[in-house]
Amino acid sequence: MTLSKLRLENFKKYTAKTIEFGEGLIGIIGKNGSGKSTIFEAILFALYGEAKNRGNKELLRNADASEKDAVVVELEFEFDAILYRVVREFRGKAMSANAKFYKNGSLTTSGAKEVTSAIIKLTKMSKDAFMHTLFASQKELTSLSTLKPEERKKMIRKLLGLEKIDFVEKELIEKSRELKREIEAFKEVLLGEDEIKLKQEQIKSSIGAKEALSKEVLSKSEELEHIKLREQNIKKELELLAKTKEQKQKLFGELELAKNSKSSEIMNQVKLTAELHELEDKQEKLNKLQPLKAEYAALQEQIKEQEKLKEFHLKRDGILKEQAQLTEQWKKSKADIQALESACEGYEEFVLNAKNLELNIAVLQESINAKHTIENELKAETAAEQKQIDMTNAKIAKLHELGSEGACPTCTRPLLEEYDNVINSLVAAVKETHQKKIEEYQKQLQNVTAQKAAFEAQKKEKEKEFLELTKNINVMQSKLKDLKTAKEHFLHVEQKGIKNKAELKELEQYSYDEKLHNNIKNSLTAIEPQYKQALSLETELKRLVLVKSDLLHVNKKIEELSLTCQGKEAEFKSIIYDDVKHKHQLEEHESILKTIESKTTLLNEIKVQIAGIEGEIKTVQNSLQNNEIQLKKVQSKKDDLVDYEKIKVSLAEFKTRLNAKVAPRISSIASDMYATITKGKYQHIEVSNNFDFFIYDEGKKYPIERFSGGEIDLANLVLRIAISKTLTELSGASSIGFLAFDEVFGSQDESRRMEILEAFHTIKEQYRQIFLISHEMEIKEMFERVVEL
Repeated sequence: MTLSKLRLENFKKYTAKTIEFGEGLIGIIGKNGSGKSTIFEAILFALYGEAKNRGNKELLRNADASEKDAVVVELEFEFDAILYRVVREFRGKAMSANAKFYKNGSLTTSGAKEVTSAIIKLTKMSKDAFMHTLFASQKELTSLSTLKPEERKKMIRKLLGLEKIDFVEKELIEKSRELKREIEAFKEVLLGEDEIKLKQEQIKSSIGAKEALSKEVLSKSEELEHIKLREQNIKKELELLAKTKEQKQKLFGELELAKNSKSSEIMNQVKLTAELHELEDKQEKLNKLQPLKAEYAALQEQIKEQEKLKEFHLKRDGILKEQAQLTEQWKKSKADIQALESACEGYEEFVLNAKNLELNIAVLQESINAKHTIENELKAETAAEQKQIDMTNAKIAKLHELGSEGACPTCTRPLLEEYDNVINSLVAAVKETHQKKIEEYQKQLQNVTAQKAAFEAQKKEKEKEFLELTKNINVMQSKLKDLKTAKEHFLHVEQKGIKNKAELKELEQYSYDEKLHNNIKNSLTAIEPQYKQALSLETELKRLVLVKSDLLHVNKKIEELSLTCQGKEAEFKSIIYDDVKHKHQLEEHESILKTIESKTTLLNEIKVQIAGIEGEIKTVQNSLQNNEIQLKKVQSKKDDLVDYEKIKVSLAEFKTRLNAKVAPRISSIASDMYATITKGKYQHIEVSNNFDFFIYDEGKKYPIERFSGGEIDLANLVLRIAISKTLTELSGASSIGFLAFDEVFGSQDESRRMEILEAFHTIKEQYRQIFLISHEMEIKEMFERVVEL
């Protein structure tokens, strides 16, 4: 796997950046904070969809980008002679993730998780394996020899992924202990052999007792059945007697009901006959009062006519009074209209003047706004120039603090003769450029401020004039509304007067005599009692036809009930019922029922005993069955314990074989590279199974700490590369063709840096790409390709 091209858009500090890598020894050079490490963070993000350290996705977005701008990382790489391209992006406020994966220009996979899975499957490396295998830092290289043995061992085991095996081994030990505790706990609840035999004997004894009781239940059940059969026969005879008794009682009740109904109908007959005679007398009285009813109706008609004439008379008087009031209102409204018309003269001229003033004020406001905008722009320009002066002065103060012998904060080189040149250049920039601009901006600001004040004074004068004119217009608008209301009222009064005159003319044809009206009322009052009596008689006589009909119906009903009584009495006498026999049969039936109850109770008691014995048998059987189940569980746990012990032994053997394979392989790779780099001075580096490091000098083995700093740095370098190659072989990712080292030069002097660079040149044939990240600008000539940031 080799990296071809990286394109960034709104990713961290990069708004837009495209880098083509090439092959060989590649230097990523730039000052601190220039974004060197961000390049490899972007590569890691492109491949696995995650930054080096997980956190808020929002931190990936460039500070100057908006929520609408997408964060895009695109990486092209070659793997097994095939060109791949992966594109990842975040969009929107929620930073929704999306990804696409191309093979030779054709889209093969889409979706963030799906693309990550495809890359892991292709490279056979997870994110952690990728980081441990292909990336190394100065801190990591130094730690290989400076850490305590246990800490170094832990670090290398983590790089190799062996800590996962340690974790599994620890889990197996804990699980074995837990199984042993569970097996011991089961021993306390399992039954012994003596207990099992005792429970089996108890079951046999209980079964014998149950069989004896079952025979007794069978005998008593047969005896009870005979008694129940006798009870059923007596019950049938009692049902027949009860039915005969019920039939005789029913007929007796029906006969008594018929007699009572007949008596009630005879009484109703007498009552209806008396009512009929009374109604016939009232009919004669009503016939005598018939002429009086006609006279009463005629007087009522006359009263209605007089009431109507009185209503016309009162209406005419009311209209005459209203006409007098309307005349006064008409005169007043006419005077009010004339006064309001005079007050509203010149209204249109006032409105026109107000509109002209409003336009003038708007024009003045636009001029003020324009001057205000220019004023703000000049202030902003002045502030920007002052900020540049402050920043430049801060740089000058910092340089004064460092002095001419001070080291550069970035590259650590002394400033020397560049010190005065830099300070003079910065002072000149302050005086000749920024200060002159500030003075020019301040002159322009004074002119603009004066013009703005003049416009504001004119606007204030116009607004005062407009306010006075607006007050007059508002007063006249109020009077115009009053004028409209007054005219509407005048028209209403005028129309009402005309309407009243027409109504008075119509009412002159009617004449009302109050004395005649009172005489008719007196005549009507005199005959009213006799009229009400006639109405009462008419109401009462409405029952005459109904009473006659009811009387005929009652007579017929009495005849029918007489015949019914004769028939029921004959039928009642024909039914024969023996009350003494019935009582004797009831007593015998009750006695048999008591016998059945006592024998049933005894039978149930025996059945309860049988059920108790069955429950005891079942309890003992369940105890034995549960013991069998628990025995099977214990055996299962014992089998699991044996399996765990076998796995522990196998895992220990696997660790031993793996250590025996890994350590020699690292030694072999590191030795070959170290011999090449040191030009044969040192032939062998040994890595023990405990990951202690030794260097052979003239055939003798020495700890790595014995050698010089430069030799240790080179040894650490080849050891880290050997670990990477071993990891690659173990993972099966043999097509990974690059390595990356971050700031491996540290604070080393020039000769040590050159030794390390020469070492990289010596081993570069083994990799298609070796990336070195550094802020040391002087070494960029040592690289075949340089990416300068």
